Amino acid sequence: MKEWNDSRFFNLASKYYFSNQNFLLSFLDVIPGTELLDIGCGNGDFTLMVAQRLGTQIMNGIDINSDCLKEARSKGIKVKCHDIDQGIPYKNESIDVIVSNQVVEHIFNVDSYFREIYRILRKDGYAIISTPNLSSLHNLIFINLGMQPPGLHISEIQVGNFLYGTRTHGHIRLFSISALKDLAKYHNFKIEKITGFGMYPFPLLISNILSKAFARYCVYLNIKIRK
Repeated sequence: MKEWNDSRFFNLASKYYFSNQNFLLSFLDVIPGTELLDIGCGNGDFTLMVAQRLGTQIMNGIDINSDCLKEARSKGIKVKCHDIDQGIPYKNESIDVIVSNQVVEHIFNVDSYFREIYRILRKDGYAIISTPNLSSLHNLIFINLGMQPPGLHISEIQVGNFLYGTRTHGHIRLFSISALKDLAKYHNFKIEKITGFGMYPFPLLISNILSKAFARYCVYLNIKIRK
């Protein structure tokens, strides 16, 4: 089985991923003392970036990977090891800001995910969610060639495309920009901002220009929703 980080496309994908993280920081309201929760915090690197931008040291993180959480805990993040499909174990109206970067595509019960976010956000609190885009340009190209989009995983390895044999990472579903909007509305959120970021196979500079005009074809969808 091939590893994704050995692929010749990994470096380009990583540049897009980390550039999108930086882009998400622009969605934040800078309010010192804000209580933050990072759903799917991993090793806590992005959690720290968000906290620094917010001007807060009140950091919570949840993830299913206990090894990553050890590193996150060492960075001063209060962590919980938990399967998000089983709920999000925080009290009602206890969090001001939630970030969830590249997580919802791994969730079986998406409605529960949105309901839990709504439940634990304080009044006027907000969440920023980022996820791969079903209708991205590269996915549409694959589909029109009769191939499986690489971001929609149906096996533990890539099948149906030229990445055959590369390990996948459990994307259960992907969302279009219209579906993400409708989910937010259905769960009683106010949509403050929704946009895309990045467009394969173009270099970042060109893709950033294209992203502003064609969000529905971007690699990532980013949404800011408020309770």
